[in-house]
Amino acid sequence: MVRSIVIEGRQLRTLADLSVSGFGRPVPRHGLMLLFWFANECVDFDNHDNMQIQCYPERGDFGFHYFGNFEKILPILFRESNEKYFEVGNLNTESYPKSMDLLEYVRQYYLSQHDRHQCNKDRLIIRLNKRKVTATYVTEHKDNGNRGEFDPEHTHLVSPDLIRIIQQLELKAFLSRDLKRIPDTPSQTSGLSDLNWNTWDLEEGQLTIPKRKRCTTPCKIFGVLVVLLVVLVVIAFIVLAILGKL
Repeated sequence: MVRSIVIEGRQLRTLADLSVSGFGRPVPRHGLMLLFWFANECVDFDNHDNMQIQCYPERGDFGFHYFGNFEKILPILFRESNEKYFEVGNLNTESYPKSMDLLEYVRQYYLSQHDRHQCNKDRLIIRLNKRKVTATYVTEHKDNGNRGEFDPEHTHLVSPDLIRIIQQLELKAFLSRDLKRIPDTPSQTSGLSDLNWNTWDLEEGQLTIPKRKRCTTPCKIFGVLVVLLVVLVVIAFIVLAILGKL
């Protein structure tokens, strides 16, 4: 439960909303890559359309850490609520060593650019109730603010529908200059190959495109079961071979 709500006008429901917000742009900011990583690697939807986290923010996975909301840029949580805020996106490995586990396309500008402020400006914050992500926000540090101060005017609630849309895209499409032209209905994304794939201020080869697809919890369980099945078959053949020699 929360004591206030985010202004509806700041909720990002579509790719066009995200584009107009200016979040994660221009390069070398990493916010768009961070959001793409979150949608495709960090969360998935269960059979009841609840967004479920696929890692353990409370353990510091990927540099996640508790967000106290001291600036009150987000709705204030009731003390008796089971919900907590967690922040991710700080690429400083001295402060958050596990941020090194973020995929290379999220970190690469930070590793190669001298302007560490711009390369490490964006953040993603989730509201977590056990394994359920009840809200997702994007925000950024103020250019002339105090150390670590976020800008409430550039803090947005991200709709689960937008997360679903991003899950249907390849990274190169998501970073396209023609982001507003990409259809928001997942079933319509088959025509994305017709778009102009030039990315914001990027030339071909500058961005490391991830080759692997995310593996959700059911996927991982299936993989373990396949391995166990193979092991059992091998053991069965060994036992039959031994018995045949007796």
